[in-house]
Formats: sequence, structure tokens, C-alpha cells
Amino acid sequence: MNRRLLGSLLLACVLFSACSGTTGAAPAAPAAEASPVPTAFDGARAMAHVQALAGGIGPRVAGSANEQRAADYIRDQFKAYGYDVEEVPFTFSGDRFQPATVTIDGKPLGSAFTLLGSTPGQLTARAASVGLGDAAGVAGRDLTGLIAVADRGTLTFAEKYDNVRRAGAAGLIVVNTEDGDLLGTIYKDGDIPMAGVGRAGRATLNDAIAAGKQVTIEVPPTGKTPSINVIARPAKGAECRVIVGGHHDTVPSAPGAHDNASGAAETLELARTFAADGLDAGLCFATFGAEESGLFGSQEMVKDLASRNALPRAMVNLDMVAVGTQVSLIGTAELVGPALAKAKELGIDAAAVTLGFAFGSDHQPFEKAGVPVLAFATNDLGNFHTPQDIVEAVSVTMLDSNGRLAYAVIAELLQRVAQG
Repeated sequence: MNRRLLGSLLLACVLFSACSGTTGAAPAAPAAEASPVPTAFDGARAMAHVQALAGGIGPRVAGSANEQRAADYIRDQFKAYGYDVEEVPFTFSGDRFQPATVTIDGKPLGSAFTLLGSTPGQLTARAASVGLGDAAGVAGRDLTGLIAVADRGTLTFAEKYDNVRRAGAAGLIVVNTEDGDLLGTIYKDGDIPMAGVGRAGRATLNDAIAAGKQVTIEVPPTGKTPSINVIARPAKGAECRVIVGGHHDTVPSAPGAHDNASGAAETLELARTFAADGLDAGLCFATFGAEESGLFGSQEMVKDLASRNALPRAMVNLDMVAVGTQVSLIGTAELVGPALAKAKELGIDAAAVTLGFAFGSDHQPFEKAGVPVLAFATNDLGNFHTPQDIVEAVSVTMLDSNGRLAYAVIAELLQRVAQG
């Protein structure tokens, strides 16, 4: 799920929202069972897809080799179910996960990311610690030509930048004070190279500062980041009256089991389930790239469909559907109401909730274009956007509840709009 500036959720609910990890071929499909293949939604089969995406591939940042592996895996699953499948590449600007490089003695200092607003280029200079980059760390100091090294915390990144720049700093590195990568923006155009690094690099940077070693920051030119959507249709060029999907990308360093291998996995298992008795006219499935970077994949799909006057009559989104005790339903009233009634009929605990202002997910571009939407999630964020968002934290029971309810709701949607 995309988190613009992590904040609270409304109505005390929950919700939504790679750097390259292992490279190579996409994981194999889940092994075929000796027993007959189930024709109903099967949480265990969805769990096998979570394992393949989050466990086998790992972090799947937009534009990375791992995102391509995930897209290839998803494509192959859809094809195995009989769909006509297309990988649709696109590019986007303003990537908040743009990598940078920090090097000491010719060795990269782990993962580093560009602070948005940084000027591109390469700078090699001695570094100086400035604490938090506040008055206590900067006041009275001459940082001319040096790379300022500031800790995360207390001040905004913009304030740290302003303070060290006034003191003459030629570059800025901000070090995370918590586990994980550091991503950020100064919300304006700066004039020096700037990067964020993880806490694990602090000791090495401190040693370099003490020894007076040269540190190199390299920030690539701002450009277009590639990503991929995957769409499965019942036949080549078929109209999509209902689109069911979820994003397959992650933030850096997060295996993304809950956010959002779970949604991509349920999309695949729903596609298999609906195909069990023959493909349904008007029903399409998709997974989106670059959701975490700003909903770019779903925006791209909406733009393309709208240009061809081919927007769907409904869109069902699956994002963070595998941790918690209750299904969360978000969307337009005409779809949320029937979904709540269906949940009660099936004995599945569900509640209508409102997506908090700081969160976004792939149903929103469709909703903005006038398409009725229904998003499935759960009442627990789990460890989303962290390295602890792992397969072991996922609940097969929650996957199954969400998936069974989604199947029943989509089946009714088909009767009402897809075939109408």
C-alpha cells in the first residue's frame, strides 16, 4: 500500500498501501497436488503464491529486476489458467525510490537512496558529522566543500538541508536512526547531491570521518523509471467490464508478504477459481507496478482505458489482505453495501471503513475516473513497509476469508454489470 506520509487511519481501521534481491528466473508455479484441483477459492493455494513472491523473489521495487521476475511469474500463472496475458511496460517520473551510491574506499555503503530534491552528480570530499543537522550541530561551523552527515530525527530533511547549506556543505548524507532504508524529500529543488542511508552504515561513516577519508556521493540524473502492469483477459482484446487486481511491487528492503504479495496472490487464485468452469466474458485480472511509488501503474491503466472509451463498470482492488481478524471494505457505497450483506450471509467478519488521508491504493485512480470501486483489506497493518513483512506473518485463514468473500462479491458483480 502506498503511504504518502505515514499517518493515522480514519475510523480506527487499517490499511493499505525493490531494490533488487535475488535475480534469475521467476519461481516455479505451485506444485500440482495429487488430489483433484479445487474449484472453490483456496487460501492455501493463495499462500503458495505469497511464498513465491515474498519468499522466493523478495523485495520488488518498481524498475528492479525483481519486479520483472514477479511480473513474469504472475504472467505465467495467468497463462496456465487459460487467459490471454499481456505485460504492459510503462515509465514514470518522480520516483521516490531512486537509488544513489555512497562509497568509501571504493566500497559501496550498503543501500542508499536519493533524497528527492537532490541535484544529480558525483561528489568526492571529506565528511563531517553534524548531529541532527540542527543549530547545535551546525552553528558556527564552516562546512565549505565538505559532505555533511546528519542523523535522522527532530528536523525535517528540508531544515537539515537549509542548515548545512548555509554553513557551506557541498553534499548531505542523512543516516537512518531506525532499522531499514531511509527515503525522503526536501520538497524543493536543492543544489547539492543528497542521499539517505541505513543505520547499518553509521559506524563506517563515523570511522571515515575520524580518519579524514574521502567519501563519494553519486546521485543519478532524474529520469524515467520503468515498471510493468500485467493484465489477463478471457480472450485477446476482450472488453474488461470488471477488473480485479492488486499491486505486485514493494518498498525497498521489504519482502512485502502482506503488502502486497497477499493481494497479488489473491488476484491469481481468484483468476484460477473463476476459470475453473470456463473463462467469464468481461472479467479481467491485473496486477499493477509502481503502486508504492505513487499509484503509477493503475493510473497508467486508467489513462489507457479511458483513451479507448473502455473503462470498466467496476474495479475490485486487493491490497494487504493477509494479516488481522476482520475484512475491511473500502469504496463506493453501491459496491460496499452489497459486499457487507454478502459477508453477513457467509458468516465472514467484515466492516466498512474509510481509507486514511495518508494512504492510497490502486482503486483510487479508477474511482477518480468515475468507476465504482471496492477495495478489500484487513484491520491490521502488520509489519508493512518493513523487513519484517514476511511470509511467516501471513494468515492463511485471513487470506481465505478475504478471498472467499471477494469471489462471492465478484460473482454477483458479473451478473449485475459484466454481462448486462
